[in-house]
Amino acid sequence: MDQQVPTVTVVIPTFNRPQLLVRSIESVRRQTFGDFEIVVVMDGLDPESRHAIEQIHEPRLRYLELSEKVGGSEARNVGVRSASGRWIALLDDDDEWLPNKLEQQLAPVQSGESDGVLVTSRYICHAPGTADIVRPRRLPKEGEPISEFMFDYLCYFQTSTFLCSKALYLRVPFDSSLPFFQDMDWFLRVSRDEAFKLVVIDEPLSIYHVPTGRTSITSSLNWKARLEWGRRRRHLLSRRAYSRFIVGTCVGRAVEDSAGWKGFATLFKEAVIVGSATPYLVTLLCGAYILSPKHRKQLRDRLFFARSRTLPGQSTDRVL
Repeated sequence: MDQQVPTVTVVIPTFNRPQLLVRSIESVRRQTFGDFEIVVVMDGLDPESRHAIEQIHEPRLRYLELSEKVGGSEARNVGVRSASGRWIALLDDDDEWLPNKLEQQLAPVQSGESDGVLVTSRYICHAPGTADIVRPRRLPKEGEPISEFMFDYLCYFQTSTFLCSKALYLRVPFDSSLPFFQDMDWFLRVSRDEAFKLVVIDEPLSIYHVPTGRTSITSSLNWKARLEWGRRRRHLLSRRAYSRFIVGTCVGRAVEDSAGWKGFATLFKEAVIVGSATPYLVTLLCGAYILSPKHRKQLRDRLFFARSRTLPGQSTDRVL
C-alpha cells in the first residue's frame, strides 16, 4: 500500500550547521498540525548534518545530500521539486517555528483556495542580549502595492513564515543564479503571478534568530552590487518602492564603503529622479551623508515616529 501523501512538505536547506538544524527540525516536530513531511536539503556533502539527522527517530523526516554546493536558492528548489505535499512551508535552518504555525497558516487555504495563495505571518526577531521584537512593525494596508510595503521601514515578511502551494513554487522558483536578496527577489516575482493572493496572519508564528558572530553574503554586499540588483528588478517595483529600496538598502552601505559625493549623486538621482522620493526619504538620504552614525539613527527615529503619528496603519515595535 502506498504511503499516505502528507498535506504539507517542510523544506529546510542547510549546510554544516547541525546544532541549528536540529533545533529547527524539533520546532517542526512540535507542531499542533501533524500531517507533514520534513525534507532537509544539504547543500553539499555534509557528514555532520547527516549524522545529526540520522539520530532523530522521525518517520516524517528525510534528507537529500547534494554532491556539490548549488546555493540556498537552488537547494530550496530541489526540496520543492521532491516534495510530496500539496503545500510547501519554508524554514531556514537557523530559525524555528512556534507550535501553532502550520495549523494557523493552513486554516485559510483548506477551504479550497486557488494555488496562488501565499500565507505569511508576523515573526519574532530574537537577538541575544536584547528584548524580542515582533516584525514587521505593521501589516500591508488595503490597496498598497506589495513592493512599497516590503521596502518600508522595518516591513518585510521573513522566509521562514512563507507557506504556499507546490504549484506556485514550481511556477515561480527561487533564482538559482542569485547569491543574495534571494527571498526578497522571490517575493517580488511571485507577487506578479496571475493567481497571487497574500494572506497575513496577524500574530508571530516563527522566530528569526538574528545572525551573530558570522558575516552573511548579504551583510557584506557592497552598495554597487545592491544598486545593480535594484536596477535589474526595477520593473517589479513602483517608483516609491524603488526610492525606499535605494534609501533603506543602498545609502547606508554607500556611506560605509566611502562612496563619497559621486556615490551620493548616483543614489540621489536614483531615489529622486528614477524613483519618487518623499521629503522624508530625501531627508534620510541627505542625513546619511552628513551626520555621524549616532546622529543618523536619532534623525531616522525622530522622522519615523513623527511620520507614524500622521499616517494610518502605522505602529511602533511590539516588544515581548
